[in-house]
Amino acid sequence: MAKPRRRALKKKAGPTLLDLIPKNRRVLAVLDKHGVSFCAGCFLTFSSSLEKVAAYHAVPDHEKFIAELLKAAKKR
Repeated sequence: MAKPRRRALKKKAGPTLLDLIPKNRRVLAVLDKHGVSFCAGCFLTFSSSLEKVAAYHAVPDHEKFIAELLKAAKKR
């Protein structure tokens, strides 16, 4: 029996937490404010789109959460 072919991974839309956190540590405060927590080994949260992070952590206002993350990442 032939092995099933693996599907190619789809390219993620938009930034991930791995993109935002190094830009500005204020991103961490936004995560805390919205109840998004993670352990040091929680790669899923770090490597997911911001929409999926909000869904995984049951953030009530996805749009506000994402807007605040992006704003925090831009501040210097």
